[in-house]
Amino acid sequence: MNRILIVSLLLLNGFSLNGQTRDLSKPKLVVGIVVDQMRFDQLYKYEERYGEGGFKRILNEGFNFKNAHFNYTPTVTAAGHASIYTGTTPSIHGIIGNSWYDQFNEVEVGNVNDATEVIIGSKDDNINGTSPRKLLSTTISDQLRLGSNFKSKVISVSLKDRGAILPGGHTANAAYWHDYQTSPGYFVSSSFYMDNLPDWVTSFNESGIANTYLDTVWVPLYPISSYSESDVDDSPYERILRGKSSPTFPYNFKEIRKPYRELGVEYQMLWISPNGNTLLTDFAIEAIENESLGSDSITDLINISYSVPDVVGHTFGLQSIELEDIYLRLDMEIERLLNYLDKTIGKDDYLLFLTSDHGAIQNAAFLNKHKLPTGIARINEYEKALRRHIRSKYRNESLLLKFDYERVYLNRKLIDESGLELRSVQQEVADFLINLDGIRLTLTASQLQNEEYKTGTRAQIQKGFHPKRAGDVLLAFEPGLIQNIDPELKINTVQGTTHGSGYAYDTHVPLIWKGTGIQKGESTRKISITDIAPSLAMILNLQMPNGTTGIPLMEILK
Repeated sequence: MNRILIVSLLLLNGFSLNGQTRDLSKPKLVVGIVVDQMRFDQLYKYEERYGEGGFKRILNEGFNFKNAHFNYTPTVTAAGHASIYTGTTPSIHGIIGNSWYDQFNEVEVGNVNDATEVIIGSKDDNINGTSPRKLLSTTISDQLRLGSNFKSKVISVSLKDRGAILPGGHTANAAYWHDYQTSPGYFVSSSFYMDNLPDWVTSFNESGIANTYLDTVWVPLYPISSYSESDVDDSPYERILRGKSSPTFPYNFKEIRKPYRELGVEYQMLWISPNGNTLLTDFAIEAIENESLGSDSITDLINISYSVPDVVGHTFGLQSIELEDIYLRLDMEIERLLNYLDKTIGKDDYLLFLTSDHGAIQNAAFLNKHKLPTGIARINEYEKALRRHIRSKYRNESLLLKFDYERVYLNRKLIDESGLELRSVQQEVADFLINLDGIRLTLTASQLQNEEYKTGTRAQIQKGFHPKRAGDVLLAFEPGLIQNIDPELKINTVQGTTHGSGYAYDTHVPLIWKGTGIQKGESTRKISITDIAPSLAMILNLQMPNGTTGIPLMEILK
């Protein structure tokens, strides 16, 4: 038998040329893709115009869970990314929102803000440090690092800091995100991970690619009239960018970036451009290449979070041609990434999952026009009414610290000093608020700590409740309502979209698996996004993240 044939047989049976044996049931690289604000139906709404090599390829070759949902509220970016990778809900991992009110120190806190760290790699001084320290449980990224005695590499990339940091967990080799607040829009990291950027990141930044991508004109891929899945281009449901007179194509970013430069957020324009997704794909490929991810017998992991669909959705809404065009172009980026992985890692040697951190509701003015249930949950009006009631009942409106959208924070110290019972005040607030228009359900912290809710909205609220972070009374609003603090906002002038509820438009997201060991198929069984991390743990023979409440998905483990 000749030498070439012997080597070929050894490789086919899992042996490598460096003497290590590779388990062929395990991928060389795991690729986690989170598309920020992607609803499940967007896999199919634009399907006729997707190419064969992007979303369609993952659907055609992979396993599609068509009924995947988030099982808690609020459905927001930070909580979503944390839940995907920890395999549990905010009640355990602690990331109850993009921010929350610290009632003990009476200050608003961000989900990854950390004053003990500094930004690494920013062109200008930027002392607003970040870290994953507020994440209270481990992630599947951490478990991969632990399980390999820290030989596996984990890299997380996103335009948003939270989209990179939370998936990477506490032990990632690096998390990188796009620093739009300083010129010229570099990818940066945190002193939590490193003292200096690797040379390849510095070279990428100094190449000027971010500036090149921003100096472009965004025109739709196809004639405007052919975007039949969307509303008209000049729509009242869309926000108008500075430097433009209407929310219409073309978007000449080279021109309209100037007014944003004056605000100090010039490079955030990439977040609303299809080139923002292109920039992130470029950077992810550079990370795989330069960090040699998937190059040996030890499984590595890259987490990629595409932020542009979320920003475009918030700005223009789900009915916009802008969002449709973003998805058609993102499909091309997914195809480019898959082609690179096929060539570099090997078509059967990587495992990929694609999901989202939350969905979104259709624009409220659009819904109202079409006589669909909608409305505005007016947070400021609720707060004013509650303050009046507390002043009347207790003669001291300072008992209310903060009305933070779906969470009410009370001054527990003052309640104690006033000789009042906290549980009684909580219940008084809950009983008052439930009678206000638009509020469907109220639950007190005492109820959430002492009762166990199995199903429905109560269970969703409980799974999003952390007793040291989530306040004293939690709310749920009627379906179709959007939360807003602007007392002047009228239903027919609402622009863009939002999210955060426990209803299907916010909870139902895609979940597709493709690659090593995954058989083609689909399921309509209702599953939770928290099932992703424990499934990966089973595939990789790892201990589950320490707070896991999700259940491994048997369909992909057969």
